[in-house]
Amino acid sequence: MNINWDNVRFFKPSEFVSPGLMSPELIYALDALRAKVGRPFIVHSSYRKGDEGTHGKGLAVDGHFDGVPLIDQFLAAEKSLLFGGIGLYPYWNNPGIHLDVRKTTKEKGGARWGRNAAGVYVALDAKFLIECM
Repeated sequence: MNINWDNVRFFKPSEFVSPGLMSPELIYALDALRAKVGRPFIVHSSYRKGDEGTHGKGLAVDGHFDGVPLIDQFLAAEKSLLFGGIGLYPYWNNPGIHLDVRKTTKEKGGARWGRNAAGVYVALDAKFLIECM
């Protein structure tokens, strides 16, 4: 299935690396979240050639909502129920989030994590949130 860019209100293909390799589900979910938040989403990273994870499959994007506190970015993504993976990156120049549309199950749920000041991926728990907020 291809992305029908006429149905995408807030993004252009030029904002993504290899837009033809991006998941339509991701682009439509990102567009819906952008509409809900009401602020521009700045894409930092999208498709990554050679990446064996969600970015390499066109299922993920990293970025930030302009002028929106990190915790509010996370809560908006979480409440949307559109993303199987959500990561918080508070130590970027513009603190932001990873969003992906990986498949989830009721047993496993979605993946949630943070990236600490040392660049290490850690569990998204109270300790991490207190440390970075």
